[in-house]
Parts: sequence; structure tokens; C-alpha cells
Amino acid sequence: MHADALPVLEAAPEGRPNLLGLTRPALAILLDRIGVGRTHALRVFRGLHALRLPLDAIPDLGRHAAVIAAHTRRPPMRIAEARQSPDGTEKLVFALADGARVEGVLIPMKGDRVTLCVSSQVGCAMACRFCATGTMGLTRGLDAGEIVAQVHAATARVAAAGGRLRNIVFMGMGEPLHHYPATRDAVRILRDDGGPCFKARHITVSTVGVVPKMRQFARDFGGRVQLALSLHAGTDATREAIIPLAKRYGMEALRRACLDHPLPGSRKLMIEYVVLPGVNDGPDEIDALAAWCRDLPCLVNLIPFNPFAGAPYRAPTADEVLRVATQLRARKVPHSVRWPRGRSVAGACGQLALESTG
Repeated sequence: MHADALPVLEAAPEGRPNLLGLTRPALAILLDRIGVGRTHALRVFRGLHALRLPLDAIPDLGRHAAVIAAHTRRPPMRIAEARQSPDGTEKLVFALADGARVEGVLIPMKGDRVTLCVSSQVGCAMACRFCATGTMGLTRGLDAGEIVAQVHAATARVAAAGGRLRNIVFMGMGEPLHHYPATRDAVRILRDDGGPCFKARHITVSTVGVVPKMRQFARDFGGRVQLALSLHAGTDATREAIIPLAKRYGMEALRRACLDHPLPGSRKLMIEYVVLPGVNDGPDEIDALAAWCRDLPCLVNLIPFNPFAGAPYRAPTADEVLRVATQLRARKVPHSVRWPRGRSVAGACGQLALESTG
């Protein structure tokens, strides 16, 4: 078990915790409390997360299954819709037990490897102007079990197609650090070597810049799990115009948090930068971005803006994106380009807003 998997047991509003959202230490505490005994924690955890079995099908659990079921809940989640883009990207709509829906995206990589983009909230409160999810407002956060259930459903789907789910990115609907306890526990469960056993370097958590929670994330995971900062500007003025939260946490506060963020070995912070023509792609903005990145081990990931209904921006041309890359290269800023995947099914970065895929 990983050292960062601290025993945390947070009761759900319904009074019974979601069984899939309990870290292994929290599960052990619960099993002790209800008289089953913590010695069964690994068996139950492995059955739920490595084998993805129903509680009553876990080997050698016997009558304890009914006791555990009486003190927990396991709300159903199903893939209600799926549509594949010509580029192989597949957008999934997950139906939650209360009727709410969230979206996820399966992105094929080299060989049989697949990346899953998961959601952490139904909607989002951040209201970033370049993101379709931000137009929805926030309905509620997902609990850790609902986040993990997306991974279970996607793992089964990918395996059935002969693939292997290798990477998890918290870049779907919602701000993962706005709903931090659920995100933290979901990451701990996904990393646990008694369960899903995803490597830390294969999990990325994206944030638009909730500074106190960025620092908490650093303390909890020691830089082993990748942090991606959605920066999208080089100056406070531009950032505040496109990201409401920037009025609370400015560029300097973000830079200090990034400088303090632990980076084991040769790790780098990922700095996400949506290219908005005429807004954040001019030389003055790129000069400011380069200055902000100075002495910070980071990679600027350029993301062409993906359009959605009512968006105040247009998608950049490939040449416009490459001009930004050229400016960064001239300023010796490490960078890459994340070309759109899944745009034809509204599954590209910033497009998740539960529009019908039918």
C-alpha cells in the first residue's frame, strides 16, 4: 500500500459511504467498526477494484458480504451513450444513480494503450470562458466512488476491444481541486497496488489554479502524481478576462505555488495554454509567459481552442498555433502542441457539456 494512502473515512450525505470510494485504510476502519474485521480489507478491496466484482461474488467473503452491503452503498453507473470520432477518440456519457450525467473521453495512444479523461463534478463552477462545461454551472461534485466507477466502466470497455487503459487524466467536467477530498481519495484508490494499481506518473490532475489546494495536493502526493496547471495567459489582465478565479489567485501566487511544488527526478509541471487568436497569442503575452516560466521546470502544452455553441472565440488555424510555438521556441520555453482529438463528437478539450451525440 502506498504511503500517501492515509486512513480517511468520510460519511456520505445518505449516511452510508460509497463502497467504491473508500481507500483501503478507510475500508479497514469500516470493516472493524461493523464487526467484519480489518483482516478482510485487502480481500474486499482487491475484489472491488482489481477484479471489479459485485460484493457477493468476492471469493471467501461469505456471510460478511451481506453485513458490508447493509452498511455501505454502491450506486450504479452505466455508460448511457458512446460515440467514436473518426480519429478513434470515443466520448462516453456516464449515467449516475440520481439521474445526473457526466462525460468522459477515451483517447487511443500508441499500440493498445488508451487514456481516459474523467470528470470530477456535474458541471463546473469556474466559468472559464473558453470551456463549454463552464457554461453549465455546478450541479454537484462526484464522490470518490463515482470517479472510480468511471474508470471501472472504461477499463471494461477498453479491455473488451483488446486495449489497455494506461493513463487517467482528471481533465473532464469539473475542477478537480474545487472538490478536493473526492479527487484525493479517487487518486489514492487508483494508485493502490491492491486494486487498480495505476502508476503515479500515469495519473494527471488538472486545475485552473486553486492555490491552497495545489499546495495540499503537493503535500499529499509529494509531486509523484502529475499536476497540470491551466494557465492560458502570460498576464493577470488577460487571465482575469478569461478565467474568473484569476481575480482571487493571480499569476504571482500561481508561480510561487509552482516553484514550491515538489518534482521528483526529472519531472516537470505541465502548463496548459489554450490558444485564443487575438487574445493570448501576441508577442507581449508570450513574452510575459516566458518570463513567468523562467527557472520553473515546466512544459507548456499548447491547446488549440475547440469551439462550442455560443463561445466568444474562434478556433485558431494550424499556422496560428505553430506561430505561438515558434515564439516559445525563440524564447527557449519547452513546449508541445496537443492537437484536437474527438472534436467531431464534441469530445475535445473544453467541449464537454452533455450535448447529445446522437
